[in-house]
Amino acid sequence: MSTSTASPASGPRHAGTDTRRPGPGRPGAARRGSLFVLAAVVTGMVVPVQARLNGELSHRLDDGIAAAAISFSGGFVLLTVLAAFSPRMRGALRALGAAVREGRLPRRYLPAGVLGGTFALAQSTAALVTGIAVFTVSAIAGQTLGGLIVDARGIGGGVKQRPGGPRLLGAAVILVAAVISALPRLADAPAPATVVLPALAALAAGFLLGLQQALNGASAAASGSPLAATWLNFFVGAVFLVIVWCVKALVDGPSGHALPADWWVYLGGLCGGVFIGASAFLVRRIGVLLLSMASIAGQLAGSIALDLLVPSGALSPSPLTLLGALMTFAAVGIASRRSRGGDRDSGSPRAHRARS
Repeated sequence: MSTSTASPASGPRHAGTDTRRPGPGRPGAARRGSLFVLAAVVTGMVVPVQARLNGELSHRLDDGIAAAAISFSGGFVLLTVLAAFSPRMRGALRALGAAVREGRLPRRYLPAGVLGGTFALAQSTAALVTGIAVFTVSAIAGQTLGGLIVDARGIGGGVKQRPGGPRLLGAAVILVAAVISALPRLADAPAPATVVLPALAALAAGFLLGLQQALNGASAAASGSPLAATWLNFFVGAVFLVIVWCVKALVDGPSGHALPADWWVYLGGLCGGVFIGASAFLVRRIGVLLLSMASIAGQLAGSIALDLLVPSGALSPSPLTLLGALMTFAAVGIASRRSRGGDRDSGSPRAHRARS
């Protein structure tokens, strides 16, 4: 960074400010911030496609844990093949290893893939007890809470972003939107006493997902490539889920179903790779909270589009679901007003390092 010299007309400037780069409140930075938020929305639209593919695989295998393990393993294989043909990605993986050896990336960040695997486990277990509606609301609440805490504390080395009024209002709106969008299915949920613990598990899984995004962002920054962070995530997650599946198979026995012959049911790993890689790139630019909120908006929009274009059941999206989706976009707009500048601890040395 360069130190500017104050002119008589402009008044004094703070030392250490890079005057060659537009500040967070200027039009150029605002446009970039809007593009990053839009990219997060599009990234979120991949999640319902992945859920539909993994759900179909789980149904055919009659084993949700096996489906999650196959999805993660498939993503790991695809990324490994990509690394074999990409010198740039191999260089990023070597840079990631060097960052760990030199202490620039804490070793405790490496098992971030377990957090993603935990969320996949919750989808395949807790959701069966709570129902999709309760699971979705609980997971969104966990993601929102996690985003607020991770951003406020700067976990993962990101820029600290205080939970100011617009961010808190946006978080509240998205929680209300999640409940409204799930209302048509909440009537079919089991009795409250039977879903309390699984719902808490879904909330914890959502919180861990936000933490995972921050840690993946740190790995991407250390390696210089989100693909390296994505490869590490899938490697760790696949090992974790295969171990869990092996334990389940030893206790309960395998499901006995043959692997499906249709190739397209195995594309969930590819969708997961797109989501994790894009999230690792975006999290350092818009923060965990705004990334989670924009992703949720994309997920709801993608789910509605899937239900309209490729329906999987008799029910079509209800007006309440459409209203909830619109509210999520309003929540993202509210939160992003300050997330692109005002809420950051821009005066701290850590914030300046993250921007440089």
